[in-house]
Amino acid sequence: MSRDLHARVRDIRAGLPGQLRQQRLRSAALLYGPLYSLDEVHRRLARTLAPRFGCVRRVRVVSIERAEIVLPDEVLLAYDDALQAGVFARFLVATPAYYWWPQRTAWLVAQVDGTARWAVLTRWTCVE
Repeated sequence: MSRDLHARVRDIRAGLPGQLRQQRLRSAALLYGPLYSLDEVHRRLARTLAPRFGCVRRVRVVSIERAEIVLPDEVLLAYDDALQAGVFARFLVATPAYYWWPQRTAWLVAQVDGTARWAVLTRWTCVE
């Protein structure tokens, strides 16, 4: 295919929301691995905590803009790389907790634009 034909097909695809959604899903999966529903992300993250008798495992989720924990440089760079990819609509910082007592790990997750699928971008240990 010639370069002009590729550009024409790309322009046609850009006008079709379903085509763009599939392209974003493929791109996100290629860049970050399996995609999950938000409930699946919650379950996976809560399972990182060992079961404790009498304690409920839960996940605290906050948008990256409102995150009160210090984000390491590597996490900020991962966030910027994902932002530049242009396939994500929302970014959340998720931390596992026993009821209200947060633990020392956190995940950065991102929602693929126009879908209900989420990618795990990175995980790290929080510093106090």
